[in-house]
Amino acid sequence: MKKFFIGSRVIKTGIAVFFTALICEIVHISTAFAVIAAIVTIEPTIHASIQKGLIRLPASMVGAAFSVLSIYLFGASPLTYTAAAFLTILVCYKLKLHAGLIVATITAVAMIDVAHTSLWADFWARLGGSVIGIIISTLVNMLILPPDYFKKSREQLDLVISLTNQLLQAFVDIRIKKTEGDHPGHILTGSFRKLTNERLLLEQYIQHQQQETRYHLPNSAAKALLEKEAILTEKLKLIHYHLWNLIHAGRSRQELHWGEEQRHLLMEAVEAVQENLLHWMREDIQNGEKQFQDLFQLFWSIEMPKDGYFPIESTYLYELLSIHQLVNDGQSSEKQMHIQKEAMLSE
Repeated sequence: MKKFFIGSRVIKTGIAVFFTALICEIVHISTAFAVIAAIVTIEPTIHASIQKGLIRLPASMVGAAFSVLSIYLFGASPLTYTAAAFLTILVCYKLKLHAGLIVATITAVAMIDVAHTSLWADFWARLGGSVIGIIISTLVNMLILPPDYFKKSREQLDLVISLTNQLLQAFVDIRIKKTEGDHPGHILTGSFRKLTNERLLLEQYIQHQQQETRYHLPNSAAKALLEKEAILTEKLKLIHYHLWNLIHAGRSRQELHWGEEQRHLLMEAVEAVQENLLHWMREDIQNGEKQFQDLFQLFWSIEMPKDGYFPIESTYLYELLSIHQLVNDGQSSEKQMHIQKEAMLSE
């Protein structure tokens, strides 16, 4: 049986609409414009709601003003709708009020089709309704089910690390073991693209949470956690850069002149990197220094060709050693971050 789920944004939109309509009835203001403003002001983050709300307020004023002006000049006619919409869009673009364009245009056009007793009174009534809707939605977004990206970022970090390990393993299978099987070489490029998209989503979650902390009481532990998580994500970006170099180098036509012993050394080092990446999420850390000391010796033993081009063996070793260094640099900070995050999520 499929689980029925209503997201927090849907719930908050309904609450914002209810209170907006209720207040408009109390103060005898038309609810239509206020409700429209309330609906479009609910954003995924408090920061976005406030920032866009500050843009939508002057944009609503522009739309209401051009609606009144168009009615005064042309009456209720097709030209009135055209002028109100055209001028509102033009001025909003010129003033860079892009986030308020929809509210402003709807306000401008919808005001034309209502009974008018006084254009000046209509202007303030419609504008007041929009202001009420924007303020109510912003308050609801801040106070009711406020966005929390800590859990999302943690889950996304787990996913990115898992995909990184999977791609490292696919590289070993295809480029080192030469076991193509059901995984042709071009799969590496597609997998890396998916990995990049997931890492960008992780960066977005962290950015959202950093923005949200501005609107909550100061929490030094949370701020420290976010800083460490951001640093860890930057390290992942660098790890993925070197991982891409591994994949790209393997697409060249250079032959890998390694015997079973050298290939085994590299595969052991890759396993150590994968294990260390997993230990980013746990307290027990294993460095696997022996495997990488062997790789260093192997790296310096490679003879450089006279044509000046790096052999593929040296490229593989350099990129893998770089990944190892980045992983080890991030472990100590990740251990402390993990402990803090588990404590916060359990509260």
